[in-house]
Amino acid sequence: MITLPTPSRELLPANLPLSFQEWRSRLDSQHVPAVIGIAGSRGKTTVIRMVEAIFRESALRTAVWTDQGIEVNGRRQRGELVPWSRALERLGDNSLDVAIQELDWSLVHAVGLPPRSYPVVAITNLCVNSDSCMVRTESLLADRALPKLRAAARHDGVIVLNGEDFSVADRTEAIASTPILVGLSKDTPLVRKHLQHGGTAAWTTRQELRLGTVATSGPLGSVVDLPFALHGAIGFQVHNALMAAAIARSCGIPGTTIAAALAKFEMSPAAMPGSFNVLSIGDAIVVVDRPVPSWFLRTPLRGIFHLLPGHRLITIAGKLEAVPDDDLVETGRLLGRAGGALVLHGSTERPERTALLRQGAAANEVPPVVIHVGTERQAISRALRMLRPDDLAYVLADQPAMVLRALERAQLRIRTPVSA
Repeated sequence: MITLPTPSRELLPANLPLSFQEWRSRLDSQHVPAVIGIAGSRGKTTVIRMVEAIFRESALRTAVWTDQGIEVNGRRQRGELVPWSRALERLGDNSLDVAIQELDWSLVHAVGLPPRSYPVVAITNLCVNSDSCMVRTESLLADRALPKLRAAARHDGVIVLNGEDFSVADRTEAIASTPILVGLSKDTPLVRKHLQHGGTAAWTTRQELRLGTVATSGPLGSVVDLPFALHGAIGFQVHNALMAAAIARSCGIPGTTIAAALAKFEMSPAAMPGSFNVLSIGDAIVVVDRPVPSWFLRTPLRGIFHLLPGHRLITIAGKLEAVPDDDLVETGRLLGRAGGALVLHGSTERPERTALLRQGAAANEVPPVVIHVGTERQAISRALRMLRPDDLAYVLADQPAMVLRALERAQLRIRTPVSA
């Protein structure tokens, strides 16, 4: 384990460690594995990758378990339970420094978690304050899993909570660990209340990421230095960065290291296909995301609309399997708000769903032009032919990996000059 620079205690809330070595030594003395658990309906994989990048910037040896599998020091392992058991053994003999585990709502609800076992737990969101979301079966399961997650943090540990999601941060269950609330502004109601009662939070102010209390706070980087958030244009990515920074700071990583890692971080299409991947195709921008119901769609669309002034929007959508039938009209309305073009594929399989989506799109004052094609591959080809300089394409991909490969080939064709 390398020696990292340590910030002054005067700049930190009293409950946070001065260094990673201090944090890890405390865990070792209590025979507690250095495992960070991260859960949420959206954004948890992105936050996990950011935390991993911060640890890698610190030259720490890591193990990561996500729905993509297990990686040790960036190398994919075969299987899951056996390599994870080995990773925990390596934490015990100090040949690994820290592990990050993605926690799935349904698994936590069904199996539970050992109480007070994780030194750090983080919850990115649940239903982003949507009543329509909270009545869904999967959301009810998540809501029942939340108390188990909150109880899984050790009494001397930290729980990092989305301070903008009332279903996550405004609950009646007592928390034995130290809560850190995260919000884009410290004037967010729950964050402001938490700070007024002496709590610790992470927020942005004057284009700076900060963590602390009412009395004292320290910088964690600059919003304009975040390339994955298009230098502050994509608010939910700034929030993801704040979540990751708060988690890393809870493990003793200094703010300077966090800032350097976030400034270098890139959204890897290979590791996170369909996680708001932003690509340039010539002078146009293409964003590849996963289909989600309207209550989650509003968040990335705010980022899309922020980029839109002066740009034409081309939206590509297909089966939208994650969207319930009774949400298709609202989803269509949201996708059609900016006009432009809406390229639909796969409409022959469930024509009644396509009709609902079109009904929603047509409800806008200036509805989009709707184009039907057969397959997702054909939809991408059609959109690429339509793209003009300064256009913006938003792809809700059924097969994100395939879409990203097609777009990467398009990038290569543009970069490679045609021989005479």
